[in-house]
Amino acid sequence: MFETEMRETPDSKLQADAVETPDIRWLKILTEYLQKCDVRLDSCPRILDIGCGNNVKWNYLAITYYLAGHGLGMPHYVGIDQSEEAFEEAKKILGELVEFKAEDAQNLTDFLRQQFQIVLIRHPDIATAPDRPRIWHKIFLETAKVLDPNGCVILTSFWLKDHIPAQALLEKTGLSIVFSGSNKYPGKQFDISSEGEPLRFDKYILIAKKSTLH
Repeated sequence: MFETEMRETPDSKLQADAVETPDIRWLKILTEYLQKCDVRLDSCPRILDIGCGNNVKWNYLAITYYLAGHGLGMPHYVGIDQSEEAFEEAKKILGELVEFKAEDAQNLTDFLRQQFQIVLIRHPDIATAPDRPRIWHKIFLETAKVLDPNGCVILTSFWLKDHIPAQALLEKTGLSIVFSGSNKYPGKQFDISSEGEPLRFDKYILIAKKSTLH
């Protein structure tokens, strides 16, 4: 099932609840943060979606809307996840619009030869197990290698326990954080942590670029 988000309207309004699908929400995110961080894309940019899953459907649509709205062409979009099953539904829908790869993101440079202007990473599971920070550090190191000098990493988290270590690990790779904080356009709340923090899709956002000193 794809993530679907509801936007409530006041009871006084004589209309049904409005539905905002994740592609529209992500279009707002791209518009807000790519412009704020001065990210300028080529006419047909390369996009890498790490851990894409089936939600790549919404991410791809948002990217194409953004590019069309800025007079740019279609993206070369690559979606990566650890198994074919992870993106099986999306692959049936998107077909050849997205280049799907069932690979380990710890080894990006083994199977990717191009550089990408946007690398999208949603909800990295850094805090779920003791070995995850080490694994994600390796993924971020590989990400930095395939990132275009004029590109950016967009990383979102649903709680602080992933957001804070993600920033530290990205900085450890030599990337510069150009924005870090609460996302202006988070998704719906789906749970609450044992510490009482509401968990929401894309609650926090990081934008990272290659350092100008490199």
